[in-house]
Amino acid sequence: MRVEEDIYLENYAIRRKRFIYGRQDYYSYVFVAASETYAVIAGHLADEEAFARIGYQMPPGMSFPANGLAEICFDVFDGLECLSDFRHIRLAGLGSAVVLKNVILALMAHHESFSTGGFVFQAASDEIADRNRPTPLEEIYDAILGLKNELR
Repeated sequence: MRVEEDIYLENYAIRRKRFIYGRQDYYSYVFVAASETYAVIAGHLADEEAFARIGYQMPPGMSFPANGLAEICFDVFDGLECLSDFRHIRLAGLGSAVVLKNVILALMAHHESFSTGGFVFQAASDEIADRNRPTPLEEIYDAILGLKNELR
């Protein structure tokens, strides 16, 4: 994997790198918060076939956006060679608000640069993420985003 572009987006105070992984372009937005380095990774899904190939499907009655979607992954950043190990992150105190603000800024920067038609996310859904939690994170996020009407 090689970095093709490395720029600092002054309006968002965040660094963006474009890299190729498996013949596809990805963008990483790297920031530091709560003494930790984080990365938001955006991969472009140009058509519904690419969207379906990785396991997604459009909700009934909704068409795939003409300008595509971006698949978003987010994790503690430990180098571009370790991109497949995304898992739930626990943050103490106000650190989570600072991290969330930076994730939102990364999404805004990506949308502004590429006019993305929307974003798709997958919540962490492993036993660590759901331990001591009466409702799995995936269900909570689906309900918040309006993808489900009620929690189990």
